[in-house]
Amino acid sequence: MMHPKRLSWNDLGWASNILADAFHGRPPGSELFREPNSSAKLRYFWDRTCRYALLFGECYGSEDGSGVALWLLPNGTAMTPWRMFRSGMFTAPFYMGMRDFKAFVAFAQHTDAMHREALPEAHYYLFALGVRADKQGCGVGSSLTRAMLGRAKSEGVPVFLETQTTENVRLYERLGFEVVSEVPIPGVQLRNWAMVKR
Repeated sequence: MMHPKRLSWNDLGWASNILADAFHGRPPGSELFREPNSSAKLRYFWDRTCRYALLFGECYGSEDGSGVALWLLPNGTAMTPWRMFRSGMFTAPFYMGMRDFKAFVAFAQHTDAMHREALPEAHYYLFALGVRADKQGCGVGSSLTRAMLGRAKSEGVPVFLETQTTENVRLYERLGFEVVSEVPIPGVQLRNWAMVKR
């Protein structure tokens, strides 16, 4: 059985690279970050996302370094402007360009509203889960997720996540999550599934 390791600031570089590689050409980044420099924009996004989780949540990696899970904790799942500033996201317009930055903000506002409506009570939030391409389908993501699911169950706290692909919906359903909301996201060719495990 795999035992995820807690990540620190020393792991920021490889963790953000794992996530950028895992989501290359996949939603939501494939719809939000356009050429030119879509890969650089994606790496910037995951660097800042990892920084946010290191500051305000917990980050875990698989023992072999092939997968990363970012979690926000109960009573700390709201993404406030101050927290986003602390994680360096204020530089996003310069790295993404205004067109992609506006698309990202619209996406984030829409999914945040969906999140708050789907589960207003205290909960764990699977903020991001990514596995290196050559290790996908080998159980790495499931193992990383199960570790925190056990903790949440012992505390009697639900778990929330969102995804933009039907294949991920099936994966998370096997882990006991249920779809509580499914909506298209205006302005982009994306659907968002909100899922909860109680």
